[in-house]
Amino acid sequence: MSVRRISYLVAFVLMGMGLVAVPSPAQAAPVEWSYAASTGGTYIKVLDGVVQSDLTAQSGVTGGAKSSSSKNSTLAAKVAGLAEVGAIETTTSATVNPTNTVLKSWARTAHVSLLNGLITADAVETNISTTGQKATGTGTYTASSRLAGIKIIGINLPLNIPKNYSVTVPGVANITLNYAINGKVDRVLGTMGWAIGVTLLKPFGSYSAGVTLLVNPVNQYLSEVDPSEGAGLFGTAYGTRVQADVGDTVSIVSDPTARVGTPVGSSNGKTLTNSTLSVKVPGLLTTGVVSSTTTSTKDAFGNAEITNTNQTAGVNLLGGLIKADAIKVTAYGKADEGKWTSKMELKLVNLVIAGQKIPIDVSPNTIINVANLGQVAINRQEVHPGGAWMNRIDAVRITLSTAQAGLPVGAVIEIGVASTAIAPPGTY
Repeated sequence: MSVRRISYLVAFVLMGMGLVAVPSPAQAAPVEWSYAASTGGTYIKVLDGVVQSDLTAQSGVTGGAKSSSSKNSTLAAKVAGLAEVGAIETTTSATVNPTNTVLKSWARTAHVSLLNGLITADAVETNISTTGQKATGTGTYTASSRLAGIKIIGINLPLNIPKNYSVTVPGVANITLNYAINGKVDRVLGTMGWAIGVTLLKPFGSYSAGVTLLVNPVNQYLSEVDPSEGAGLFGTAYGTRVQADVGDTVSIVSDPTARVGTPVGSSNGKTLTNSTLSVKVPGLLTTGVVSSTTTSTKDAFGNAEITNTNQTAGVNLLGGLIKADAIKVTAYGKADEGKWTSKMELKLVNLVIAGQKIPIDVSPNTIINVANLGQVAINRQEVHPGGAWMNRIDAVRITLSTAQAGLPVGAVIEIGVASTAIAPPGTY
């Protein structure tokens, strides 16, 4: 998938230039689709770079030949003076059928308050889907957002908000509601949408004109590919994850934070980033800024290169039992003329576990058994050289041997994860 093309589509929408849907001519031979989709609760960009909040509660999928799905949630999100929202839930899925590939995104954000209460809603819910037909290379989409209790001070809104409805609060902001746009550029079919979109017309508090703020942002892309052209790329990076099984059917999960995924068709050398200002799991975990990146390239002959990173600041786990000023992991994989190179790196700043200072050059796969806690693996590294070439590094991985903070024995807590995978042509 051409991420450069995707970036152009996003830029067109955010600058208000629009995207014109052009029918794609019927093709002589069926096409296959690679896909990438992401769904979030909020998205905020400040043009001067002072504040960045990318896709809170992000879920996303990438791939080609196989179906996949993901979900995420968070209790609340806040950027002072711009946005304050309650619980966010998102799901993203890709269903690959013999005749088509279908992307679906769902997001629900409760208790929305934007621009210090200028815009409020009880809850907003967004459903968007994109379908790519394999026989013709054409696509269709559906999109709708339900905005319960939406109010904008000084603006009379219709009871049922039409699609792509827009208003202006003079001297403050342009606002779009129930927005969606779809089109095809070259071989990339894209759909983007959101429940509420805000662009500041002039400075607001400490924020400059041009700030972009979206609630329930969705990005979906299908790209025509020949599975025999080049390797398939995969991988991820994220800051924290908590998972525990309770009984046969109940699972406690805190999904990956600030997760970023490697596009199957590469990012064409562009660095993709996802970040969040902080993470808090009450009674268990807090962090400062969490930021993840992925950068990748490939050619049509099976050669490819991936670098994925995560950096997590201000880690405090279980009331200070495990602390660190900063943790950074890097996973690197390269396929060159049938040979694979794997590198993994961990950087630590003041990691302390149960009062024990961990050296900055801690050896790979170091294990510490902590009384009344469990097993703590540091600089945990995995390599799988057969089939698809894969590697993975976990800065810290804790497996509980005693119940802690509402988590049962056997629960796993991950901090600082990065991985890469390169699949040979025709196998993905």
